[in-house]
Amino acid sequence: MVKFFRAANKVVRPLLASRFHKPLSGRLMLLTYQGHRTGREFTVPIGYFDWDPGTVLAMSSQLSWIPSMRQGSAVRLRIRGQDHGAVPTVVEDPEEVAALLGEFGRRKGPKAAKGLMLGLPGDRQPTNDELRTAAAKTRFVCFRMEPKRPGR
Repeated sequence: MVKFFRAANKVVRPLLASRFHKPLSGRLMLLTYQGHRTGREFTVPIGYFDWDPGTVLAMSSQLSWIPSMRQGSAVRLRIRGQDHGAVPTVVEDPEEVAALLGEFGRRKGPKAAKGLMLGLPGDRQPTNDELRTAAAKTRFVCFRMEPKRPGR
């Protein structure tokens, strides 16, 4: 599976960075961050959801980029062809993740919650037990975008 994502990223990353981003950029963004161990810069495509004004939400069961978000260091996001500075907040506590999944289901609907591929039902709001089970499989990162400065 990792090889598949690496191969797909070689195609998706340049597309999201180009003027031809529209078919993908409604659901995928580019995240550019400094690695927590190496200090190297990485750019990866990740799925996102509009959340609150100035905030996007991402989730991952893969831990590759999550540790670098834990320090809350500023990152860059490319969303719908626009670059944004952002500050990440990692949500890892299982109860908080379950609550966020429940809120996600209320805001986006059961079909969208099922689409997260965490075993949530698509025909109704999930139970607390279903939310807790799903929460054990993922983490959320809330990216608060920095306001645009004049002249940018």
